[in-house]
Amino acid sequence: MGVDETGLRVAGHVGYIHVARTDELTHYAFDERRGKPAMDEIGILPQFTGTLVRDGFTSYAWYSQCRHSLCNVHLLRDFVFIEETSPDQKVWTAPMVKLLLKIKDAVAEARAGPDARLSDQIERKFLKSYERLVKRGAKLNPQPDSTRRGPPLGRPPYLPTPRTIIRRLQRKRDEVLCFMRDISVPFDNNGSERDLRMVTLRQKISGCFRTSDGARSFCRVRSYLSTARKQGYSLLTSLSRVFNGKPSILKTR
Repeated sequence: MGVDETGLRVAGHVGYIHVARTDELTHYAFDERRGKPAMDEIGILPQFTGTLVRDGFTSYAWYSQCRHSLCNVHLLRDFVFIEETSPDQKVWTAPMVKLLLKIKDAVAEARAGPDARLSDQIERKFLKSYERLVKRGAKLNPQPDSTRRGPPLGRPPYLPTPRTIIRRLQRKRDEVLCFMRDISVPFDNNGSERDLRMVTLRQKISGCFRTSDGARSFCRVRSYLSTARKQGYSLLTSLSRVFNGKPSILKTR
């Protein structure tokens, strides 16, 4: 299951649309909050025990009952930023980007094969290359003075630094490479971003919502329509059936 969230202007304030999605299901929910209290109240993540495909937002890490897979497209974007701001980092970031994309291609090829998995030998080879590049990056960016906290001077805290990326690659290795170990897991979380695109488009065209009730009604309608589209139903027909009191019967699992 993929999850994501995006800001939404409601009654003059910033709230959040939370999405949980699969290839056949979409659920949108509005809440004034972004983090764990909102996710708990929505009620999906506390019960989920599969593989959670997500970005690096820390609130998702609270849900330890499920397996986590980090979005590698977010990681690739961070590598691009680091290379643009610190060209000397390319000695390890550029090979790491090539390695991740090479693993992605190998996984896509394995999906079409009879075994539907990478061989242990290929996995070990990729893992060895991964560890070697992480060590190269760590050597180029030694641990800073422990007495100093926060990001480097002049850099906002939300922008990645070589050290933060290296620390993620070290501590979250299994989550970064989850797509390699289980080829049913996607390389990225682009599906969630696509499902949120209509929310962003609606806000761009129509502006903000006047009330939170209006935002929640919008989420319910969009959840139904997005799920219907994924399951092959005509959107116009699905809407007509709702107004006639006979909504389309959608698969829920």
